[in-house]
Amino acid sequence: MMKRFSRIFVLLIVFIQALAMRGANYVTVKSSTLPDVPKDSLGIMYWSISNKEEKTTFVYRITSENLPFEIYKVELKVKGNTHQPLEPFTLSVPLDEVAGKHMVWEVRNEFPKLTSFSNSDVLLVHTDKGIIEVSTSPVKNLIKHMDHQKTAYEKQIEQKEEESRQAWTILGIVLVVVLLSAALVYWFMRIRLRQRREEMELMTMMMAERTERNKELQKMVDDLYSERLNTLNMLCNEYFEKNESEKIRLTLFNEVEKHILSLRDRKYVEALEEVVNTYLDHILVKLREQLPTLSSSDLTFITYLYAGFSPRAICIFTDIKVKNFYNKRSRLKEKILASDAPDKEWFVSKM
Repeated sequence: MMKRFSRIFVLLIVFIQALAMRGANYVTVKSSTLPDVPKDSLGIMYWSISNKEEKTTFVYRITSENLPFEIYKVELKVKGNTHQPLEPFTLSVPLDEVAGKHMVWEVRNEFPKLTSFSNSDVLLVHTDKGIIEVSTSPVKNLIKHMDHQKTAYEKQIEQKEEESRQAWTILGIVLVVVLLSAALVYWFMRIRLRQRREEMELMTMMMAERTERNKELQKMVDDLYSERLNTLNMLCNEYFEKNESEKIRLTLFNEVEKHILSLRDRKYVEALEEVVNTYLDHILVKLREQLPTLSSSDLTFITYLYAGFSPRAICIFTDIKVKNFYNKRSRLKEKILASDAPDKEWFVSKM
């Protein structure tokens, strides 16, 4: 008996729910998640209208993307007369239900049976966003839908054209930047090449001038010492030819020694300094000013170096051995480089 009563109670609940679903107003909801959060939008579109069971059923669809809304009431305006649904209809949709979603509600409102309609008839949906009118004419709704699709298509075309214009603008900017960069690189390279060419021409001119000055220096040194050196050369030849006479050889040796000592005379050294200063931009004058600690013998040794004499000739003029020549030159170079002389690199390069 209890089992039978329970079964009857369940059937009664199902029947009551079925009646509730078949009431004057009912809603079906569909939703889908949006890949991107769209601009907030709300739309209501006619779906169908029918006269069955002594009532007029108006079906429409509400679409919302990321926008909550509330419907307070609906009214059907036919031939200037306003009709209320058989049961009052309201719908409230909070934000958490539509956030990031595309929602579709299919709403069916039932009204007292209406036998005729005109193209001006509309369903008035009162929402918190304002009153939205939905035409009862399929033709007008089709035209409205087509206009909506056309507007959406035109907006899509405009958006693509705008994207295309932006892409072409960016491409143009990139091309201009590339061309400007290439022009700047070309201009910079031309300037660098011209500078290098001018530097090479200046270096060539300086080398030619230096060669010419070195030739003039050598000529002046030769002219200064030529008479004494020629005489010394002649005496040396006679010394080696007069082997049979020891007395004559001794006399010639003394003459050679006398000529060598004369070449060490201070007047020849001073004359040589003047020649070196003339053709090497007063190098000895600057050396004395910047390194006052150099001794007289060191300056004389350096003068012979600047004049271009060979190590053996300098050894004869300064009365030192060949191995001491190289030691002394190295010592003087180190001393000059270790000093605070502004032109120390130049002084050493000429040694």
